Amino acid sequence: MLVPIRVLALVIWVVSMPLVFMLCSLFRVPRHTELPHVFHAGMRAIFGIRVQKLGNATETQPALYVSNHISYLDVIVLGGLKAFFIAKSEVANWPVFGQLARFQNTLFFERSAGKARHQLNAMQNHLKLGKRLTLFPEGTSTNGTHVVPFKSSLFEAANLGDDYPRVAIQPITIAYTHHNDLAMNQAQRDHYAWYATMPFGAHFAKLFSLKKVDVKVVFHPVCYLDEFESRKECAEHCYKLVADTLDELMAAA
Repeated sequence: MLVPIRVLALVIWVVSMPLVFMLCSLFRVPRHTELPHVFHAGMRAIFGIRVQKLGNATETQPALYVSNHISYLDVIVLGGLKAFFIAKSEVANWPVFGQLARFQNTLFFERSAGKARHQLNAMQNHLKLGKRLTLFPEGTSTNGTHVVPFKSSLFEAANLGDDYPRVAIQPITIAYTHHNDLAMNQAQRDHYAWYATMPFGAHFAKLFSLKKVDVKVVFHPVCYLDEFESRKECAEHCYKLVADTLDELMAAA
């Protein structure tokens, strides 16, 4: 019975919540901007995702959250953050998660070196307005047991110049650790991690039959770009924090 119940719940939730948000926005219902966080909480409940937070997300504005990337589920896991996500342009056309991404006001970027300046400008325009962004600087997803070195190019977005507040950069570690209250092996983690050549449709469909998954999210201390000699040094600092913590969480699971 679990699969049909989840499918029905997902359809109702994905169809109804954007409509509720649109109506609340139209009629200026107080605190309607918090509805995307309610949406993500509902998605976590539907898929049995239990999130344990270690530390606190900075409330500084503007801010750039930088996290390791394991799955499209990371968006649901981090959905409580009051931030815009940054995703590759293909995500906009994905079933369910494309809708989710648009509902979260995601910035969609093409993977092209020629688009780098446009991407930086878009990020900086948001940060200059005091907004927060969530970035997956590995540029890819992994199997959940390691972190790929962070690409430093988009860290330059935190350099707004002297006329604007400093951008708080907060590294975040995500770890999928337990399935049905037992430590995961890699075969189980692959039901959640989406990487390499895994077909999206089959991977997503499998989620409906799975039980509870525990995810740890660690919020590391904030740093600032001007504390480092270069953006590459800043990216390396954030990468090391995230990677070392993931190693520790994997060892402790």
